[in-house]
Amino acid sequence: MSPNSRWEEREEDLENQLNRGALWAVTYGDLMSYLMIFFLMLYVAASTRGVGLQMSIRAAEQRFANDANTVEQLFTRYGTQKIARLEVGENKIRIVFMAPVLFDSASAQLKPDSLPVLQQIVQSLMELPNPIQVEGHTDDRPLGAGSKFDSNWELSAARAFAVLRYLEISGVPQQRLSAIGYGEFRPRERNDTPDGRTANRRIEINIIRRED
Repeated sequence: MSPNSRWEEREEDLENQLNRGALWAVTYGDLMSYLMIFFLMLYVAASTRGVGLQMSIRAAEQRFANDANTVEQLFTRYGTQKIARLEVGENKIRIVFMAPVLFDSASAQLKPDSLPVLQQIVQSLMELPNPIQVEGHTDDRPLGAGSKFDSNWELSAARAFAVLRYLEISGVPQQRLSAIGYGEFRPRERNDTPDGRTANRRIEINIIRRED
């Protein structure tokens, strides 16, 4: 083989190698471009979801503030503030009945003269779509020997259910209602004074913040 032929062969091999390198660089560049576009799309999607979530949160907060204003107006309209206390929290609106508005001592039977009081609450609740949870609470004094309940826990649960049952038969939709008894385990005040024990014996009707 002549020197010119060998030189032409080497030149052709070098050109092929350069072409292969160029093709790899093009492929790599395309891959990087696709990855950049992909991550950019992910970022835009995440940012959009974040904005949407923040808007949803703000809308829910505004709706709950409107609910609280509605409850306060209804509370005043029906005169409920005379026999209960209204408390607006971050996630719920509490209507708090202190002892002995609804029940006699150690009893889970609604007092007959408490029914008009509860009817005022029903009128308020019927105008709202929120979930409603009834909580029963007691002080820490043990029940007497003649009590039909074995513990304050059972007494508080029975009282909460009695209120729930009244709300149900008065027309509040069942799917919005729930009840729970906490006994003496969530006191508001110390139980070593009469006033503290009175504050702890209570029924709370909670209007729960909606998330939808």
